[in-house]
Amino acid sequence: MIGVFICFCGNNIGGYIDVQQLTDYFNEEYPADDVVAFNTTFLCSEIGQDLIKEKIEELNLDAVVVASCSPKHHGSIFQACIGEKMNQYRWEFANIREQCAWVTPNKKNATEKAKAIISGAIEKSRLLDDIGSTRVPVTKDILIIGGGITGMHAALELTAKGFHVHLVEKKETIGGNMVRFDRVFPTDDCAMCTSSPILAEVAMDPLIDIYSLSEVTEVKGRPGEYEVTVVKQPRYIDEKKCTACGDCTSHCPVEVWSEWDEGMGLRAATYKPMAQAVPLKNRINMDSCIRCGTCENVCKAEAVLYNEEPKEFQMKVGAILVATGYELIDLKNTEYHQEHPNVISGLQLERLKVPSGPTAGEILRPSDGKMAEHLVFVQCAGSRDRRYNVYCSKICCMYATKNARLIKSEHPDMEISICYIDMRTAGRGYEEFFDVAREMGINYIRGNVSEIVPDGEDLILKVEDTFTSEPLDLKADLVVLSSGLIPSQGTKDVASTIHLVSGADGFLAPVHVKIAPVDTATKGIFIAGTTEAPKPIQECITDAGLVASRIASFLKDDDIEIDLTTSKINPEVCIKCGTCAENCVYDAIDTTGENYEVLDVSCMACGKCSVTCPTNAIDLSLYSEDQIIKQIDGILAEDPDSIIGFSCYQCGYNAADLAGTAKSFIDPKIKVVLVPCSGRVTMQHMLYPFFKGARGVFLAACLEGQCHYIDGNLQAKEKVKLAKKALDVMGVGGHKLNLFNMSSAEGPKFVAASKRMVEICQ
Repeated sequence: MIGVFICFCGNNIGGYIDVQQLTDYFNEEYPADDVVAFNTTFLCSEIGQDLIKEKIEELNLDAVVVASCSPKHHGSIFQACIGEKMNQYRWEFANIREQCAWVTPNKKNATEKAKAIISGAIEKSRLLDDIGSTRVPVTKDILIIGGGITGMHAALELTAKGFHVHLVEKKETIGGNMVRFDRVFPTDDCAMCTSSPILAEVAMDPLIDIYSLSEVTEVKGRPGEYEVTVVKQPRYIDEKKCTACGDCTSHCPVEVWSEWDEGMGLRAATYKPMAQAVPLKNRINMDSCIRCGTCENVCKAEAVLYNEEPKEFQMKVGAILVATGYELIDLKNTEYHQEHPNVISGLQLERLKVPSGPTAGEILRPSDGKMAEHLVFVQCAGSRDRRYNVYCSKICCMYATKNARLIKSEHPDMEISICYIDMRTAGRGYEEFFDVAREMGINYIRGNVSEIVPDGEDLILKVEDTFTSEPLDLKADLVVLSSGLIPSQGTKDVASTIHLVSGADGFLAPVHVKIAPVDTATKGIFIAGTTEAPKPIQECITDAGLVASRIASFLKDDDIEIDLTTSKINPEVCIKCGTCAENCVYDAIDTTGENYEVLDVSCMACGKCSVTCPTNAIDLSLYSEDQIIKQIDGILAEDPDSIIGFSCYQCGYNAADLAGTAKSFIDPKIKVVLVPCSGRVTMQHMLYPFFKGARGVFLAACLEGQCHYIDGNLQAKEKVKLAKKALDVMGVGGHKLNLFNMSSAEGPKFVAASKRMVEICQ
């Protein structure tokens, strides 16, 4: 017997779907000893959960169907609830809120669609089996990738809890962008005064190992025991011998533009980026070194190592934190003309302002070294613009106001203007901070700069004052772009290496931005700070504390429980061809024994192996071949006019949920079938719905290059090509089968894909 529990969710479902009619339908349509349906106001409440547990016990139910919100919201709650009375995997969800009620304004149509969704869940639940679990040991060491303010704070929080931390930083020193600032808003604290003690604390902590000039190149293993390969680039200076005396720097004949100073100052070929660097060691940059031998000759410690090679080493860790930060968008050769020497970024201005910077804190024009007299800040440069980045970079309004205030207080006669679209001052003390800036005489002009026109060494900014509707030509001798924040190259590299999901903006995507903001879809791997999105320093610190707590909770015991929702091999059907092992990127199939076996602790449950097996000897728990087919049967039995949309758990399904959250309209013909990965969808899955009368089929997969399971979407793409040819031969038409790539954050793409399928399948 299957128990169907339908949630009103207040008016969130009950206001769009006739829940009582649904309940009556399933009680009348199915025999009383087969399916029984109930409803309640809020299933996730204590009363709702008690109802489920009571009926499981009273009726000795074999399986449960929960018809409510997305499983990404309360799936774990229902699983735990059901697990108290039966195996926790003997339940199936029917997403009738995000993917039905909220996208179908017509109540009759929404109710009919809900019938089909629930029927699919009922049929799939008939084939659910008990799934067990196993306990595996965990490694207590933790890897933090990125040594900025987020990574440092998280490291200190974790060592305070007794964990050993490996801190891997790509640059010569830890500290990130914050240590390059002059002051920080809204308190105008000295950035280095705030961060220098943290640098020192990290450097002296015996539980923190710092790896500078290092990058993670490979991650293998499982949650709780990841095997990580790190490559450390040569410093060409022996870190054990170097005393950071600076003799090599002072004698070096080379001068090149300093990356640390954002090209605002010069450095030697051998240098340390700042006086408080950690580790406090010099480095020889071979891209600028002329091999004259001067540094080697003057080094009394004999620390110069011209022939040093990169070093590769491995470590085992139980959890990984990615805190790789941000960069600024490059606006050279655009209407902003950042290639002009007197058009600089906000970070370049920070290097001019800092007392230890290349101009000792003076606001000097890069072109001629003269003091600026007419300074203009340009807000939203590369942000809130469909040509560059559509998102707001969140910190720009405040850091421009901060710098304008500081400069105005030091140079009262300097003319300072800020051109903006909207001033966004949402934070404690932010609005008051902004008010003081206006009282100081800083000129705020509400208008987007359409172009910066070079006029010799000066500049003319074309802008319309939207308050007066007057076009303005602002003359400036120094322009500061509040350049948009973008994911750092390190963030992109790590995402590719670890196979983490990114949003449409390129920042790494958490499991859920509200209820799991630092967790990724891969258990044991976390994100924090501006790796996830643009945010101010105080939010990065908050992230660091949260993620340290999450990691500590994850590694609190000596072992962790892993559910065996993995692939299984039938030895009676397996011909030992090795195709599954060849295609498993996680090395999760053992071919050494008498029979091939899946290594449960390594299997990521993507299901790609079952698609490649020529004899169907391998199948995936929870998403078996027959379970998916039965779900399709249930949907099409209620509505044979449907369009089946196989949606991958990480991206396509989440995008469908976001479309619902936005209350976008999606044609009721669209019925989503959840799969762990688009690579799990077989040719049979693609073709079978057409034999049952479906109008069309599509796959909603991850963006290319961003598949959570590395190459599942690429495998699906090839399968779709073959299935299209088969549909053409059958006379159905290959155009009725399509694959759409989208990120987890792209609800509008799911809406567009659904609309396109309806148009195609008319």
